[in-house]
Amino acid sequence: MYLKHESRYRTIMFFFVLIFFGLMIVTPLLAFQEDGRRALGFFDFWKLPRVWVSVLFSLAGLFLLVKSWLTRHVRFFAICIIFFVFGVLFMLPLGQFARGMSIHPSPMCVIEKPFLFIKAGRAIPIIFISIFTSVAVLTIIGNKLFCGWACPLGAIQEIMHRIPLPNKYKIKVPFCFTNPIRIALFILFLVLTFFVGISIYAYLNPFEFFHWGFGLIAIVVFCLTLIAALFVFRPFCYIVCPIGLFTWLIEHISLLKVRIDRDKCTDCRLCIKDSPCPTIPSILEGKKSRPDCHPCGRCIEACPENALRFWV
Repeated sequence: MYLKHESRYRTIMFFFVLIFFGLMIVTPLLAFQEDGRRALGFFDFWKLPRVWVSVLFSLAGLFLLVKSWLTRHVRFFAICIIFFVFGVLFMLPLGQFARGMSIHPSPMCVIEKPFLFIKAGRAIPIIFISIFTSVAVLTIIGNKLFCGWACPLGAIQEIMHRIPLPNKYKIKVPFCFTNPIRIALFILFLVLTFFVGISIYAYLNPFEFFHWGFGLIAIVVFCLTLIAALFVFRPFCYIVCPIGLFTWLIEHISLLKVRIDRDKCTDCRLCIKDSPCPTIPSILEGKKSRPDCHPCGRCIEACPENALRFWV
């Protein structure tokens, strides 16, 4: 049995390595050419490398989750690659394809900027609608596939949370505390945007760091996010991120998500103990509305009875 699992892990690792080096090889060869004779349409933006590569990574994660092959080691390997591909690759001098992997517009900007355009009396550029739709479609297929498998900020937060600290310093902040803050920030953003002309998200956006321009605000917010991630699992996602708020709403209708087979569950609570997120209790209790589930696979791996599955 051990050899079987070891072989499976090696196959999965090889799969991610193949994706990684495949991207490195084809990056100088591929280019996303914009047609200067016409404005890009809704689906034209789905040809951007950052969009279709996000789909590839999300589907790879979906496959591992459905097959229950996602382990701590595989997940760590995956989030390291996710961080590099979506947060670093576009900065390398590797041609048009690499530039097409740029984080601009960032997930926060996809929510923030349309309201700023409305405030200014301008039409919302189609790229924001197109990218938001692609995120929504992935979320409907499998809950938070984009956030869990294509977001570099989410990946680096998970990496930081893996740094070992005494258990007393690892905090699971109740969702009844974090989600009202996230909602209140979004409402405050709307009020200040339309009545004062100020966007608070402009001062709370760690994605700006991924432009690698090293602005002071971006560095401070990014560093604070990483420090908080040492103690809390994905703190920015749960407390601030507006795209996280919207994908949380959408994941209520996700087709595939973590589900429990009550006939197999022995109520050992190992999944709660081993998982870093606050979601598992709601899953076990069968609640229709539950905290964000960034499909990391920890609870599925922890269950000794295979009672948890990522399924319809």
